Amino acid sequence: MAAACEFEAEVLAAAMESRWPEGAEPQLREHVSTCGVCSEAALVACTIGGDRDTLRPAGAIPDSGRVWYLAQLRARREAIAAADRPITIVQTMALACATGLLGACFGATSGWFQATVERLTALVASHALLAAGTVVLVLLLPVAIYVAIQQEGTGTISGGRRPAG
Repeated sequence: MAAACEFEAEVLAAAMESRWPEGAEPQLREHVSTCGVCSEAALVACTIGGDRDTLRPAGAIPDSGRVWYLAQLRARREAIAAADRPITIVQTMALACATGLLGACFGATSGWFQATVERLTALVASHALLAAGTVVLVLLLPVAIYVAIQQEGTGTISGGRRPAG
């Protein structure tokens, strides 16, 4: 490793301030032409300075007010989504209870419905395997739809991968 040069700091300052080589003193330019440490420092500093000038427009940072506002909007949306989950569960359970109660009242008071239930019971007894498959399908289909909707909402497909596109 080369030893540090006493003019290296001046060369770096001139290069980082975009004064190299035109705006630098003639003695400093002459020294850089003979010193390996300073010539490498000038080359690296000019390269980094050029990259900095090239990348500066691409890295526009939004003002703090906009960042704060967007963070508040996101927090509000997340709070609303978190509050909606229990409400949706309670509404679903209430609908299920109301449907069950309505079905029980209808079944207890309707003669033709009771006769139909007796015929269906006899049919299920003679086709038990088919009835069991149908029950499993009826119970698992809503669960499968729920899981598919949840995965669509998170943007993942089985295996945790995001869909292409």
